[in-house]
Amino acid sequence: MMDCVHAMAPDDDELLRFILDEEPLRAETQEHLRQCEVCRQRLVFYKETNAFLVSRLYRSQCPDATALNLFCAHMLPVDEVMKITGHLKECPLCNREVQEIRQILADFDPFPVPPSPREALRGFVERIVATLVPWQPQFVTRSALHETPTESSWPRQYRAGSLNISLHLSRTSYGEAMILGLFSSVDPNVSSETFEGGSVSLYTAALFPSAQEIPVDPPLLEASIDDLGNVVLKPVPTGEYVMVVTLPENEVVIPALSIPAS
Repeated sequence: MMDCVHAMAPDDDELLRFILDEEPLRAETQEHLRQCEVCRQRLVFYKETNAFLVSRLYRSQCPDATALNLFCAHMLPVDEVMKITGHLKECPLCNREVQEIRQILADFDPFPVPPSPREALRGFVERIVATLVPWQPQFVTRSALHETPTESSWPRQYRAGSLNISLHLSRTSYGEAMILGLFSSVDPNVSSETFEGGSVSLYTAALFPSAQEIPVDPPLLEASIDDLGNVVLKPVPTGEYVMVVTLPENEVVIPALSIPAS
């Protein structure tokens, strides 16, 4: 490669700083390069040489990805740890890679909790909001003739499709409230055993977003329907609640359950 003898010709250091450190060229150097073929060839030669070296030697002294992963997982011997620690002080690329690996490990859960049967069914079953229906006529006392049934009165009867749900409020010997439920079907061919194993959950109404969104938090109380179609939830504190009944083919929501003080 020929050398340029022109007085304004840039030296090797200036061209290398421009290629390696992206340091801008002086105005007079740029003007000279526009006019000098020899210096333009020098610049092209240095660029091609740098590109060749980078392609062959780039990160040649860096630990491989496996070593960095083992380093972040604390699975390397002490001498390897010391070697990589020293390298990280000088190599910003490996340092950034180690930070990314540590973030991935921090977010990784090796033992994820499997979803509950209720959660697994969500999105695959029909959700029905039960309808409050008038209780069947019963014998009443003389004083009860003047009482007007309300949505907070007990017992309560609900209908959800072909499912009948009867809910009764009772008290234990300690005065604690408990809800007794009976599940049956309007179809005489469907026995109470059909509902056995169904899950009945009681949620605090204040934490219940809507009838279409079941909370991710665990319910206050939960019980299973027995082979006779019965379920018992106790003890139930005074307050407002929402009941969710999970069956194989659907999920029934019963809102506005009011438990009065004893």
